[in-house]
Amino acid sequence: MRGSVDSPARRRAAVVAHARLAARWLVAGTAALVLAGCATVGGGSADGGWPMVPSKRSAAAGAATTAGGAAVRRAGDVGAGRLPAPVVEDPNPPEQVGGADYEDLFDRIRAGYRLPEVEHPRIDQQVRFYTARPEYLDRVFERAERYLYYIVGELEARGMPLELAMLPVVESAYNPYAYSRARAAGLWQFIPPTAALYQVRVNWWQDGRRDVVDSTRAALDYLEKLNAQFGGDWWLSLAAYNCGEGCVSRAIERNRAAGLPTDYWSLRLPEETRNYVPKLIAMARVVGEPEAFELGFAPIANVPYFQRVEVGSQIDLRLAARLAGVTEDELHALNPAFNRWATDPDGPHHLLVPFTTAPQFADAIARLSAEQRMPLERHVVRPGDAVTSLAKARDVPAAAIKRLNGLTSTKLTVGDEIVLPASSIAPLRANLVIEGESPASLAAAQSKKRARVYVVKRGDTLWSIAKKNDMGVRELATLNGLSPQATLPAGKRLKVSSGGTRVASTSGAEAGTRKAGTRTAKSADSARRVSYVVRSGDTLHRISRQFAVSVAQLKEWNRLSDAAIRPGQRIVVLIDGRRDVGG
Repeated sequence: MRGSVDSPARRRAAVVAHARLAARWLVAGTAALVLAGCATVGGGSADGGWPMVPSKRSAAAGAATTAGGAAVRRAGDVGAGRLPAPVVEDPNPPEQVGGADYEDLFDRIRAGYRLPEVEHPRIDQQVRFYTARPEYLDRVFERAERYLYYIVGELEARGMPLELAMLPVVESAYNPYAYSRARAAGLWQFIPPTAALYQVRVNWWQDGRRDVVDSTRAALDYLEKLNAQFGGDWWLSLAAYNCGEGCVSRAIERNRAAGLPTDYWSLRLPEETRNYVPKLIAMARVVGEPEAFELGFAPIANVPYFQRVEVGSQIDLRLAARLAGVTEDELHALNPAFNRWATDPDGPHHLLVPFTTAPQFADAIARLSAEQRMPLERHVVRPGDAVTSLAKARDVPAAAIKRLNGLTSTKLTVGDEIVLPASSIAPLRANLVIEGESPASLAAAQSKKRARVYVVKRGDTLWSIAKKNDMGVRELATLNGLSPQATLPAGKRLKVSSGGTRVASTSGAEAGTRKAGTRTAKSADSARRVSYVVRSGDTLHRISRQFAVSVAQLKEWNRLSDAAIRPGQRIVVLIDGRRDVGG
């Protein structure tokens, strides 16, 4: 960090062009060797941790080669099933982005700074924090090297300030596996309701909040929406990304009513939000002028780190890593959304692979049949076998086995032959936080659900009870299935919130579950109205879980007499304003 010319990152940047050119030639013969043994997938890294810095080996060095002489059928051959041809996509098409004149990505970022200059003691405090920790900054930007070129290109394509490329430093320390006690996940730290609102897929197979491409799209969509809402004021927009637009809007109204200024620096906001914007400004300032703080950032080559390849169907990730010529850990670092050792059968069917190996990877994938992409074994049904028991034994959902065999029920006939996954589709790592399964996520969800009971006294109103319990009137009414204008009989028992917690934006998150302080969320005077478009496969139960509301509430808000909904239908969801946060 402090200008060492012999740092690994500096050496890596200096030779990256030569290494990538050599990798194209080195991997040319890898795919054919791997395909000879593609029906046997196994192995895995002996390292149980997450090596979050990019691999220093050449793209071909980690490729596994096996023998076995298995026949390779091209997609479309008889018996192989016709699969779409893989497509290599440029993550940032040249016509959409700039910065080609810069060798160092940091220089390109500095040239794209657009936010106004501002001085404030809270910014100075955060600058001192960062500059006192050069080793921490080294680790953060070694992790960021995988993702930063893509994020910068997306910001440029939208005409957004490139200081926003520092936001994942504040949010997650550029760790896509970061998970907070408030159930926020990924580089951009989305909580489940906001993820659902921006069409980010979270299910048994994957958590799109960790997906580099999808989460970046959602985060920038949300930031653009906030910026429009707050009249182009980026400080207010960023504050709203942290604590919610309702929180910021109420603070503005309080100041306006009191005749006070309504800029970000004058508002009375939660302590975390008061420090959030200064953290981003401080990080941008340190990156913008490192020499002023006696720091020297190792350059990051201004070239794509990955390309996206549409593979067309579900695939075993261990096989994909071999075909891409990288370790399994490196493939998962590029595709951190996946919870299992296989991609989601419902898609999206794409993978991010190193830029240099993408053409060879696509060519190798094109030679595989569907059966080779997801190795299967044939099983003769025995007495006592059931879809549920077979699924449990292989750690897969029963629905996956039903789909593989075209079954409409979980019953099996003794003597019939079915197909099952040939290898485990277990969680990728024991320390990976999977929403709704891992102890960390279950504990976080439970703490959010915890509520107390209040017994109504004579003279109580929803307003007085909400005020006593630091809640909004509509929030209290929604929690209890009441109209905000409802009258309350003495003795009625109401559920009242115990106060949610949300992990503060990290400046020191390093891996797994983030370590940071918590705060009590401030009240929301009104719920936020969301128009949700029903997708294929949605049910009211599934939507209610996505938005943390009840099926009964969905029926009431939409005047539904039964649970039948159809794709394309718009339904109203009321989200507590204090939970509608992105960071």
